[in-house]
Amino acid sequence: MKIFRRDFLKKAGTLSVSGFLPFKAFSFEEDIGNPKTDASDSFLIKDAQVISMDPEIGNFGRASVLVENGFIKTISRNVQIPHDIHVIEGEGAILMPGLIDNHWHLWTSLLRSMAGNEKEKGYFQMTERFSKLYTPEDMKLAARFAAAEAINSGITCVNDFNHNARSPEFVMASFEGIAEAGLKGRVAYGGYRDLAPDTPTDFEGIKQVLEITSNNDKYKDIALGLGARSVDSPFLKEDWERARELGMPIDIHVNQRGQIEQLYNKGLLDNDVNIIHANKVTDEEIEKIASTGASVTMTPFTEMRIGFGFPQINRFRKSKVRLGVGVDTTALSGNANLFAVIKVLQNIANAEAKNEFEILPEEILKMVTTDAAKIQKIQDKTGSITPGKRADLIMLRKNDLNFSTGNRPYHLMTEAAQPANIEFVAIGGKIAKRDGELLNIDKDELVMQAKETFNRFTSQL
Repeated sequence: MKIFRRDFLKKAGTLSVSGFLPFKAFSFEEDIGNPKTDASDSFLIKDAQVISMDPEIGNFGRASVLVENGFIKTISRNVQIPHDIHVIEGEGAILMPGLIDNHWHLWTSLLRSMAGNEKEKGYFQMTERFSKLYTPEDMKLAARFAAAEAINSGITCVNDFNHNARSPEFVMASFEGIAEAGLKGRVAYGGYRDLAPDTPTDFEGIKQVLEITSNNDKYKDIALGLGARSVDSPFLKEDWERARELGMPIDIHVNQRGQIEQLYNKGLLDNDVNIIHANKVTDEEIEKIASTGASVTMTPFTEMRIGFGFPQINRFRKSKVRLGVGVDTTALSGNANLFAVIKVLQNIANAEAKNEFEILPEEILKMVTTDAAKIQKIQDKTGSITPGKRADLIMLRKNDLNFSTGNRPYHLMTEAAQPANIEFVAIGGKIAKRDGELLNIDKDELVMQAKETFNRFTSQL
């Protein structure tokens, strides 16, 4: 691939700890008619305000971050700029780790806001009807479509619970879509909506996917997990034992009181389990989650939209349960805005406690960075701006109407930030978004394909 000459904007000036100057991004020459590309994984972000999310490193009102070969090399107020390194102007912008999603059904991205107003058109009924129309090619398109929105929204790592896993090809489609977009994360091999309860879980298919993905560097940043069947499944205990023999982490939906108790009594809960939702849990069940080291991922917009109830964020926090957040499905949430997700969680926590200071922005940001990485067991690779970790970074320009004044960066990120403010995204040091535009993705072509596929679905119903 041809690499084009970089013309970086240079500018003088100073940045105070509390003040920002307008952010000016770099510009590239490019081939007309081709998607914008950037093959480099070494660069220097100069003079940005840095939220590292690493307590030992702290934060900087003004600092430069050196990235070499995809890894964070140095964070310092005075970095010696290497010869011929790409310099990205960060003055007047806030740099932080990329956001980590811990629960998303990527295949439903083509069904945005399609949950209707009557029971027969509700989310579960609607997705079952549409799910039968998908081919493996449609699954890959849906994953690519979701991945593009993820990157645009500052998400650099996803946890795709594939519950339209009709064959290994349907699951490999998720791997393909995620890998081609350059994201990292996990794909959970689940079942599918019309899977008969007495049909055994497809472990032969799971082994096929595990063999393919573990022997190909293309998928080195994507793990295979088990998308568990319901708590009442007769195969549950056997499935979890087999998954653990294969080294697979486990994700499970829990929507009813007593389900955590069942998992605990069967001896299944452990620190490799990510529990989704858990809106209806007893205090005793929460203590069982905490004592086993299992995590809980909250998806407030979909949980409230579908009527599961409010996220039990303060009860989980009181018992020191590790918490993550997720998009879940844009069929219910409408979009993949994790900034909005953490904002509503903070507001729910404070409203429930009747306390303006119940949960601080620093804590809520951990749920999409450091703690989120721990849920996926990748905390040694990502989740903070720490030398030695992969360069999963997002930078927000501070000259938009909604994101221009104020000097409390944590508060700005949890209360004001929106995907539209994200100027720059790097994943593993590869630049995926610059000047507010996606690279390596032909957005117009992708949208056209998504529309055509959705229209084909609707014509078949």
